[in-house]
Amino acid sequence: MVFKNILQTAGTRILNALFNLVILLLITNVVGSKGFGIISLIVLDVTVIQLLMGLLAGGSLIYFASRSRTVQLLFASYLWILLVIFLFAGSGWLVFHFFPSFFAVVVPKGFGMDILLLGLLNGFMQIHYNLLIGQKRIPLYNLIFSIQIILFLAVFIVELLLDKANGPQAYVLAMYSSWGAGSILGIYYVAKRMSNFTLKGWRTVAAEILRYGLPTQSAVMLHIGNKRLSFYFIRIFAGLSPLGIYSAGVQLTEGLRLIGQSISLVQYSAISNSHDKEYARILSIRLMKFTLLLTFMALLILLLIPENIYQLALSRNFGVIKTIVFVLSPGVMALAANTIFSHYFSGTGQPAINLRANIIGFVFTLLFAFLLIPPFGYIGAAATASLNYLVSVIYQYTLFQRQTQTRFSEWILRKEDVKRFAETIKQMFRPEIRNRS
Repeated sequence: MVFKNILQTAGTRILNALFNLVILLLITNVVGSKGFGIISLIVLDVTVIQLLMGLLAGGSLIYFASRSRTVQLLFASYLWILLVIFLFAGSGWLVFHFFPSFFAVVVPKGFGMDILLLGLLNGFMQIHYNLLIGQKRIPLYNLIFSIQIILFLAVFIVELLLDKANGPQAYVLAMYSSWGAGSILGIYYVAKRMSNFTLKGWRTVAAEILRYGLPTQSAVMLHIGNKRLSFYFIRIFAGLSPLGIYSAGVQLTEGLRLIGQSISLVQYSAISNSHDKEYARILSIRLMKFTLLLTFMALLILLLIPENIYQLALSRNFGVIKTIVFVLSPGVMALAANTIFSHYFSGTGQPAINLRANIIGFVFTLLFAFLLIPPFGYIGAAATASLNYLVSVIYQYTLFQRQTQTRFSEWILRKEDVKRFAETIKQMFRPEIRNRS
């Protein structure tokens, strides 16, 4: 069942990656590098809001979905995201009036209110998604996620056809539509499972989520900071167009990261619903092998594509993307491993390890961002990203090895691993085999 869910989730993520590729082609050929830079800042600002929301409305809900009443989790998380929106609205107003130049760098002109509303909508959607995952309703989550991304692409294309000159606004409208649909469908299916509507004790539940989620979400904050802090540096030192070019390269490689995210999503759901540490160890090792193998194969394809093909597909301004992908390659592999380790430690109740790993990576990000981005621009940003991912995953590997006493030979991909994976794929696509088993 675990591998079946992984394949279903991976299929959904592959669909998402394909749609993201279409979106990338539309942006690079129609919107341009400056417009892509604006879009990247909008998405980054929404992500910053979501990071604070995640303290009570993030991945911790997956862990507590099987341990607390759904209505208590919803009430506590809803209240929290509303509080966070008011906090950002107030702080944004203060920054706008007292530090207008800084505000202009961080928030694209005319999109301040959109960022707040999108942050709120994304918060609702993520709450419902996390509860579905925590309830082990992975196929349903995959279905809603697929509807969401299809709707996004459809609205984005229509809006671009209506007004090619305003790509960022078209992107924002597409986010409103898709995230709104994801939120509504999510709450509909979450509410269908609710049988007890008692709110009594919700404060205790909220405190437990915060206690568990603080180190977990702090690690996520630092992790996103490691991935996205360079965006602000590029915006400051190079401008919007270089930011758009770098963002395009990052988006290409993040399509590969969906492999590890899909696998680790099911991994976390399985581990958090189990108390068997040996099962968690073996499962994580097995999933690590496939994550790294599939990521490497996909990365190799990107690196083998000639630069003139990138120029033809993405427009001449984006031809340098292949160089960005090459410099990001070590980081892509490290991040794939980091994803599996992070979900192992979170699923076994050790989120503080992920926090420390990301603190180490964040220190490297700050140091090399100042050293490499001003002279080398987006190439320096790519090198900085690879360095911090490598350092973080080395720390996690060391701790995992020390705790579990795993032999190095256990990490080697073996014939029986490939056979098990192949049999699972056959069972997915040949119902008669599944019925016999």
